[in-house]
Amino acid sequence: MESGSPISKADHVCLGQKLTFPAYGEDSLISNVLFITGKRGSGKSWTAGVMMEEFHRLGLQFVCFDALNAHGGMDSLPRVESLKPEVGQSIDMKSLVDRLKTTDKSLIISLGGLPLQKQQELIGDYCEALIEARLGKGIHTIIEECQDFVPQMGRPISFDPIVRLCKLGRALGYGASLVSQRPAGVNKEALSQASVYLVHNVINNRDLKTLDEQLSFGTDKRLIKKILNGIASARKGECVAYAPEFFRDRGYLVIDKVRGDRQAKHTGNNVDVRSTLGGMSHEDEETEPFEAVTSAAELMPFARQSSSITPAPTLANETSPSALPPLSAEFVDMTKEYDVWEPSAEEYATEYDNEPLVEHKEPKNTKWIPVAAVGGVGLSAGLLMVVLKGLKR
Repeated sequence: MESGSPISKADHVCLGQKLTFPAYGEDSLISNVLFITGKRGSGKSWTAGVMMEEFHRLGLQFVCFDALNAHGGMDSLPRVESLKPEVGQSIDMKSLVDRLKTTDKSLIISLGGLPLQKQQELIGDYCEALIEARLGKGIHTIIEECQDFVPQMGRPISFDPIVRLCKLGRALGYGASLVSQRPAGVNKEALSQASVYLVHNVINNRDLKTLDEQLSFGTDKRLIKKILNGIASARKGECVAYAPEFFRDRGYLVIDKVRGDRQAKHTGNNVDVRSTLGGMSHEDEETEPFEAVTSAAELMPFARQSSSITPAPTLANETSPSALPPLSAEFVDMTKEYDVWEPSAEEYATEYDNEPLVEHKEPKNTKWIPVAAVGGVGLSAGLLMVVLKGLKR
């Protein structure tokens, strides 16, 4: 993108005033690999949400694996639906991918209610099915909390399929966004495929070192270090964008704030912690036991939420959403059971900010050390006297 050239929102993904990327053609953002990172609350999931809304506005398709329910409001958009598998359910990913070929709808798959091992299985199955399907159109896959699915340490069942999607996807029209709080926890083989880095507030030294290694190639290393040293002071929404293919005329780097306007409700806010004692005396406390509290309502899978937003402009070749059947529960197998994942001892021992655990060894018995030392000195003195007497003779 040349500096000073006019930017048209009609054919660009606009994340901020200066954060603009081509929407169509061989250089489309949708077929690139992005890495979106920042500590908790820095705005990384908001950025992913803005990007998905831009894809929707431009008639581009995406599938988001939402491990934290940060994008629960996205299905209020006209051409976005959601799947919410629960414990004991599975998804036929081959049928789902085949369905993506015949629809213009995008999909949010909420994984928060499943054990981690099942989440890894579903994402792995999806990536494999997508690569094999060769849909012949652009599909962008967003993976929240990607350090759980393509980690630096360990190789879960989702590892190889994600790396394959990142390596082979562009030739097939597929792209991916890997979203994580911890750059140091994401495998370098996957990170090396990213052509766009969107870095929000990062403070951990190991994370900053990882970013330094990834961003310094072909760029002024002193500038990178200066920017990363200051990124810890970035406010919510501010980010450094590193994209050599798109910002070649601007030194590969753009510093900007991601747009604050959203159509869909963002559900990734942190819990507002309040005192449980505020104005309530012990006499007024609720006495009903926790066991008596049941679910207030049954959640209907894939139910459309009411929306007051203004629909995006209809594209010339766009099919009316009402003319397409929903991406419904036909993909969900409610009878399939699976084992609950239990972390191994090695996974329990893994800490990013601490040194590896060292095996504790009991100290040896030191009670006889002084006695042995005195005996050794006496023996040496006796031998010395014998030698001296021999020399005198």
